[in-house]
Amino acid sequence: MLDVPKIRSILANAAFLDLEFPISGSECHTHLLRPPLSMEELDAWESLMQVSLPADYRTYLTKLGNGGAGPSYGLTPFHSPMEEALQKPTVFSDDAQPQFDQLARQWYVYMHEDEYELYEDYCRNTAEKDRLSFNDWDNRRYDFIDRTVKQFLFENGQLFIANQGCSNDVYLLLNGSHRGMCNCNSTEYDYSYPFWYQKADHHSAIIWPQYRDTLVTFEDYFMHYVDQAEQLCASIPFEKKLRFYRERMQVLEFQDAIEEEDWDRVLSMLIELAPAELPTKIRRFYRYHQRMLETQFPERPEVTNFFREMDRTYRYRCSESSYIQGNAGFSTMYPYPSFEDFMQSISQLGSEMKIP
Repeated sequence: MLDVPKIRSILANAAFLDLEFPISGSECHTHLLRPPLSMEELDAWESLMQVSLPADYRTYLTKLGNGGAGPSYGLTPFHSPMEEALQKPTVFSDDAQPQFDQLARQWYVYMHEDEYELYEDYCRNTAEKDRLSFNDWDNRRYDFIDRTVKQFLFENGQLFIANQGCSNDVYLLLNGSHRGMCNCNSTEYDYSYPFWYQKADHHSAIIWPQYRDTLVTFEDYFMHYVDQAEQLCASIPFEKKLRFYRERMQVLEFQDAIEEEDWDRVLSMLIELAPAELPTKIRRFYRYHQRMLETQFPERPEVTNFFREMDRTYRYRCSESSYIQGNAGFSTMYPYPSFEDFMQSISQLGSEMKIP
C-alpha cells in the first residue's frame, strides 16, 4: 500500500532541493504532482466503462496527484479515456499464452520483413491493371497489422500511463491473470528495447513466460522512483544546498522585479549572472523569460550575450526550455508543471532552510 504522507513529504523535499535533475526524466515533472482526481469522477468513469482500476493506481490518482512526479518523464494525467479497447481482454495473461506467443511471433516477422521485396513479389503476381501503388499497398498492409496484431499487443485491456522516451511506453493491465501489473512496451522493434525478443537470441520472438517476468506492480514501478528521489535528497551536501538557496533567492528577487516592472533592476541582476554556473532548474527560469527579456531590451547587448552564453553551455541531457506549461513545445502527454507551481517549488524552500 502506498504511504501517501511519506511519499508527499519525499517528493516535496525533492521538488525543493533538486535543481540539477540527475534522475533521468525528472527534469520534465521536477518532482511535482498535479492536483488529485476526485474519487467521484473516477467512480463515475469506472461505472460507465465497467472497468475497475487497481487499488494502488487509484490511490496515486486520488490521494497523490492526477499525473506528475513519477518514473522517467512522469505519469501521464488520467483524462477518463473512453476507448472500447480498455474493456477487451488482454493477451498479457496466463490463460492467453498461446495467443500471446503467436502474436509475438507475428510481430517479430512483420517487423523484420522487407516491405520493398514484398511489394515486388506482389507486383509479379498481380496483373498490372489490378496493382495498387506502393503507398496504397503499404497502407493496406499496415492496416492489416494494426487490426490483427497491434490492437492486441498495444491496446486491448491496457491503460497508457507513461512514456519513457521515444516509443517506450508503460501500460497498466486492466484484466487477466496479471491485472494491476505494469507492462513496459514499445511499437518499435529495436534491439535497444528488450520487449519482443529473447535475451539469449535476438533473432527469436519472446514467449509469454519470459515476458511475464518483466512485469511489475504499479506500486513497485512508482516507488522505485520515490526511493531514488529520497536517496538523492539525502546525498546533496550542505555546501551545495547553501549555493542552491542563494540562487533561489536570486530567482525570487528577479521575479519580483519583473512583476514590479523594475527593468533597471532586472537588467542589473541579469548582468551579474554567470549562465554556465547556474543549475539546470534555475537556467530554465531564465529561459522561460527569454522572449520577454529580448523584447524588453532589444538594443541591450547584455541580454543577447547572456542567452548566447546559455546556448553555448546548453545541457543536452536536460531540456532547459520546453518543460513548463505555456512554453513552445508543450505537450499534454507529459505532466509539465505550470509556471506558478514551478515558482512555488522555488519559493517554499526559502522558509524551510536554516542558513547560519
